[in-house]
Amino acid sequence: MNKKLGKILLANDASTLSNLGFEKSPDAAIFATNIANWFTGGRPGKFHSYLDPDLAESESALAQTMTKAGHRWTVGYDIPEDVDGIFSHDTCIWDRLTDLFEAGGNVYLAAETENEDYAEAYNFNWFLWEVGLQFHERYNGISGNQPINSDHPIFAGVKSLYQRNGSSIIDFQPDEQANQILVRSPDGEGLYAILDLSNATPHVRISRIFSDESVKSTEADEYIAIVNEGLVDIDISGWKIQSINRNQEFCFPTGAVLKRGTECRVYTNEVHPESGGFSFGSKRSVWNNSSDEGRLYDEKGNLMSSYAYTEQSQKLSDLTKSLGLDNLILEADPEAIKTQKALGGQVTFEEALHEAYYSFVGFAGDDTKEGSVTKVIAANAAAVGVPYAYFNGDHEPSSYHYMQKPTTKITLCTQQTPMLPTEGESIEANWIFMLQIPELNTVHWAIIDREGEEEVYNYGRKLS
Repeated sequence: MNKKLGKILLANDASTLSNLGFEKSPDAAIFATNIANWFTGGRPGKFHSYLDPDLAESESALAQTMTKAGHRWTVGYDIPEDVDGIFSHDTCIWDRLTDLFEAGGNVYLAAETENEDYAEAYNFNWFLWEVGLQFHERYNGISGNQPINSDHPIFAGVKSLYQRNGSSIIDFQPDEQANQILVRSPDGEGLYAILDLSNATPHVRISRIFSDESVKSTEADEYIAIVNEGLVDIDISGWKIQSINRNQEFCFPTGAVLKRGTECRVYTNEVHPESGGFSFGSKRSVWNNSSDEGRLYDEKGNLMSSYAYTEQSQKLSDLTKSLGLDNLILEADPEAIKTQKALGGQVTFEEALHEAYYSFVGFAGDDTKEGSVTKVIAANAAAVGVPYAYFNGDHEPSSYHYMQKPTTKITLCTQQTPMLPTEGESIEANWIFMLQIPELNTVHWAIIDREGEEEVYNYGRKLS
């Protein structure tokens, strides 16, 4: 698998490589040639500025630097097919960026700061949120020559770079090695960031084991699902799946590739091409119905993921999947469910869970209550770097983003739950679900009236 991997460089201000930036900082030319070399690996390249040709003079210094270094430089809204890299601060290009990047193209995006009313660069976020980076919704007010303190090759020989205001950069996937903020201001604002997919962290895990078969005796339709949540396709040739209780093993064949954002399934003894076409080819059950564990190893024998389940956890998993949340952890003790059902009311446990979910993501119920999940995200958007939040003020997609994280947990509250609602709502009168999102360092409660007469709402508090 030798797919060409693109690179992205973000600059918090377009002035850096403008004629003014070259005039103010003698290192601008070095920076520009370093970018070109990073994009091409050191060979002469073909670069294109996505800019109105009538404005080409505003970056004539950049054009001269590139051509002097042996590169071809073109300007305009028509992008050549064989271009090695795009330079742009025009957000009108955002809807074309995904195709360019998917094809292995390199991109330099700089935030335009000429508009005094709002930070235009947030429009790039429609493209950037998928790779874990964002431009801030406001200007940072940072101007002048800024010291460069990074040893990355794009900054070799660069001591300072000019900017005139800027839109700071946020990395909301700090554990991902592919995206990094390389330079920050003294007060922590992100000034320059990169995405280098050659350094992408593998995020492949077991997302589900379906053991509740419909084919009796052979249980041929059991399956284990593997999902790639990373930024790049992963070659899983030679990777192995092991069932612990039945001690059976499956090895992925040579050439097996799990594309990013997709799932494959390995069935017990069925072949489904739409999900990869993989099968244990076993004439007997692979997965124990009551409890079992599946493990995923890479070709070197490193444990990449494990998934243990019980009969109850499988039932809860089916519930969360009915909400479209494959990752969500749901904790609800069977005895607690039984006890609370005995309290009566018109709303079932399953209905209450659905109501809680829709309340948490802001799709239903009363979101005017202070401390609701969407309000917390709105108040802390800059700190947590939620996607979408910057361009339209609609934080519902951001709530959904956090509900999808594998660290997010919903718990059915009982009298023994350590953290109960702070406003005294009773379990006797309400189904109460607690939401914990570690990245936000908050706890929230959804309150669902058992009789279904009161409107659903949620609120929460900071943990520290």
